[in-house]
Amino acid sequence: MADATDRPGTLREEGDGRGWWAVVGRLAAALLVLGVIYVGAAFYFQDRPPAGVSVAGVEIGSLTEDEARAELTREFADRTTEPITLTLRPDGVPAEDAEQLEVVPEDAGLSLDLDRTLRGVTGLSFHPARLWDHVAGADRDLPLYGAVDRAALKAQVTRLAEDYDTEPVDGELALTADGVEVAQARDGRTLEVAPTVEELEQAWVEQVWDDEDLESRTLPAVATGQRPDLTSEEIDRFTAEVLDPALDAPVVVEATRGDGDGEREATAELARRDLLGLLSVEQSEGALSLVIDEEATLARIRQDLGRLERGPRDASVRLAGSSVEVVRGQVGYALAEDGLVDAVEAALQETGEGRTVAATIDTVRPQISNETARGWSFSEMSSFVSQFPSGPDYEARTANLRAGVTNVNGTVVMPGEQFSLGAALGEISEEAGYAEAPVIVDGQLVMGLGGGLSQISTVVFNASWFAGVQLDAHTTHTFYIPRYPAGREATLAIPYIDNLWTNDTDTPVVVRTWISGDEIHMVFLGDRRYTVRTIDGERQNITEGERREDDGEECVTQAPEDGFTIRNIRVLLQGGEEVRRDDFTTTYEPADEIVCTNPSAPGR
Repeated sequence: MADATDRPGTLREEGDGRGWWAVVGRLAAALLVLGVIYVGAAFYFQDRPPAGVSVAGVEIGSLTEDEARAELTREFADRTTEPITLTLRPDGVPAEDAEQLEVVPEDAGLSLDLDRTLRGVTGLSFHPARLWDHVAGADRDLPLYGAVDRAALKAQVTRLAEDYDTEPVDGELALTADGVEVAQARDGRTLEVAPTVEELEQAWVEQVWDDEDLESRTLPAVATGQRPDLTSEEIDRFTAEVLDPALDAPVVVEATRGDGDGEREATAELARRDLLGLLSVEQSEGALSLVIDEEATLARIRQDLGRLERGPRDASVRLAGSSVEVVRGQVGYALAEDGLVDAVEAALQETGEGRTVAATIDTVRPQISNETARGWSFSEMSSFVSQFPSGPDYEARTANLRAGVTNVNGTVVMPGEQFSLGAALGEISEEAGYAEAPVIVDGQLVMGLGGGLSQISTVVFNASWFAGVQLDAHTTHTFYIPRYPAGREATLAIPYIDNLWTNDTDTPVVVRTWISGDEIHMVFLGDRRYTVRTIDGERQNITEGERREDDGEECVTQAPEDGFTIRNIRVLLQGGEEVRRDDFTTTYEPADEIVCTNPSAPGR
């Protein structure tokens, strides 16, 4: 009984267990089937946007991804070919003057980014919402995104900048004889490439503009302006405020000299044509200024006022026959230059009577007054006589002496001035009366223009020696010439060798010289300061020359002369007391005897 009872119970327990697992099995099988269907659906829909999905209004639902890309490419092709307008308006440029440039997207590396556009609606996804959208449909309009090739975009904007950019041009304003010439300034401009690329890139990536919405396809580019150093505004300001008033009317300069019956007046009118030549325009740090040429302005004023000017004349002297005559000095008159051009410049900005300037004529006193001249007295300071060879063979030489003496006679050397024999003789030329005669060159006589003038130099040296004036420069001959005092003689070779002395007295020195027979006479007239004592030494170290024959056509016969050394001393005395002494030592070379053998030689 017990066995029979237990069996059914056991059978019931086993039967209950099998039923539970059957349920579980059926559920598992169902889930597996559903999973397979779910995964299969995900794979099925991975390359299709859900029904009801559109991109910027273009329906792409239920199309494959390839079909959707093709549809979007076709529908939005114009958006990469229609130009984008860049508006360029640098600072300070009015809106109506803004310029526009066009960029074609496909030429600038701007394209459609369909990967980003379709991201989330295509591709493998196991998200239930995504699968539900495929089953039930979705009402979604996706934005259209753009892609950018930055290098291509930068290259395109750089090309636009090359056409757009300009350098600023300075204005110009110049005064010419024909009037005022103006060249207007021009601002520079620059398309800033980097920030403009950023603007374009950001705008294109976030939206690809509707080609029917022109305003949305207009983008402000980044442009800057550069002002020239000299702007048109500064030219206009300067012209109105400074230049036009300056040229509006003549500037008149008036002056008066003297008074009473001796009064004289003169007026200089600086007309517009004058002002155009005297004025110029200068620029500094972008600002213009008017500049007046001081030297030219004074010269122009003197054209009309110069007749009121006269140079002062110092009291002087002149030789009248054999005596000295005092020539009275006179005052001079000079235009007062200080402040005159400043006054003219100030009058340029005035009107009416304000454009008239009063100039001053100053009285100029002579440096040597008549009062000083009244204190001068003249007597013979020194005299010297030198005999010269005469006759037919010396006609050319004598002609040179006469011309030279004529020029030197009457020379006045004022106190403190230096006498130059070269200046007193004047130009050594045939036109001045000088001729070819023997001169010493390298120790030998040759023909030369002005030959013999060294005898006048010797006379001048001795006259200045005994007058006690300051001896400045002299040169002795190469060899000794017997007609001259040994050691106290001087040669001449202008412009290389001159004979100079200075009047160190307080009275003018007048040179009186003349030829009488075969003698040159010279007298210095003035007020001698010193008594002169001369010490002529003995000849020493005597040497002899040689006899030489010369067959040259230019040969000049020359007598032999010994060479020697001699010392000469000039002692200056005042009141019997020695004040100064001048000590000279001269060495003469021996003169060779020259015998001319050429029949054509002039000095044979």
